[in-house]
Order: sequence, then C-alpha cells, then structure tokens
Amino acid sequence: MGKTSWGVLGLLFACMAPVTSMANGTPTLTVVTDVWPPFRMLAQDDQFYGLDIDILRRLQARSGIELELRRVPWGRALKQMQTGQADLMIGLAHTRERAAFIDYLQPAYYQCNPAFYGKAAAVGPLRSYEALKGKVVGYVLNSAYFAPFDDDGQIDKHGVPTEEQLLRMVERGHLPLMIGTDCQVDYALSQRNDANLVKADYRPPHPV
Repeated sequence: MGKTSWGVLGLLFACMAPVTSMANGTPTLTVVTDVWPPFRMLAQDDQFYGLDIDILRRLQARSGIELELRRVPWGRALKQMQTGQADLMIGLAHTRERAAFIDYLQPAYYQCNPAFYGKAAAVGPLRSYEALKGKVVGYVLNSAYFAPFDDDGQIDKHGVPTEEQLLRMVERGHLPLMIGTDCQVDYALSQRNDANLVKADYRPPHPV
C-alpha cells in the first residue's frame, strides 16, 4: 500500500459529465462524501479533516478550482454522482457498475483490504472463504468489498448505514461477524475495543 506523488491523485473521481458552477468567477466543483476515519473525520466544529481532506485542499490550491465539500450519506452520494448532482468523490472502491458513470483517476493513492471481524469465538473458525457459507455477516450498505462475496447468496448478509453502527452491533452481540476495510476498522479498534473484537485469519486476496 502507498501513496502516489501529488502530480497524480488516485481514488479521486469525477462524473463523466460534471456539473461545474461558478462562485465569484471561480470554477466550483461539488464534492460529496461522508465520515470514514482515519481518512475523513469530523472536528468538534463539524469540519472535515484527515488525509482525504488534505488531498482535496492541495488539489484546490494547485488547480484554482473551488471544491465545495458536502457531507452526504454514502448511498446518496453515489446516487448524486450517477445523476450529475455532484462532481467528485474521494475514497471510493472501484467496481464495474460504478465505472459506468464515474471516471476513476489512477493510480490509487492508498490501498485497503477487506477483512472479517468479530469476537474470538465467532472469528476463530474463519480460515477460508467456504467457512462463511451460512454465516450471518454485517456489512455497510452500498459498499463494495470483493467478488464473490458481494453477490454471494449463500451468506446471510445484514446491511447497515455506517461502519460505526456495524461495529457497535458486533460489540453488543447483535451480529456475530462483520466485514470492513482493514485500514478503517483497524483504526477504529485501535481507538476503542471494549468488546475485544479480533480480525479473522482468513484474508480475502482482493485489495480495494
């Protein structure tokens, strides 16, 4: 995993037909996103900060284009990209379906990996993909993880709006397992892990 030089920014996306407005004579693009620690976090004044925000600020400074950042639920942000109501997203996994209406800039500036988490008793048996069959696994709605998991009907998948909600449900025993991206979930667990959640030995070989 790694970052590119500032000359090329990865995982920053523009609509194929961007809606550009003018603010005080300056071109303006709308960036839609949601909280995703440690890349996009909210300060006490509800302002975004983190690596993704640093990238956007540097892009704005170098391009002279004003970037208007809006906090939008993840699923709605994708829909706004599809309908042309928004111009850019950052930190979005690539799928063929999304690539039909989103242009991905390459190479990616960071790489995460999907992983499964839960309490030790639930995670212990997960040593292969086949061990997931028949299991209940929580995931974040409108997220893309890896094939064949995303379309596998033999896994009982339970979708929730955010990874924070997903973690709390696993901590409280409402869900036995969850899938997430390791760079986000590992960070969250490093900040607080009262339920002693652990990562499964099985690691899908599909980075996002």
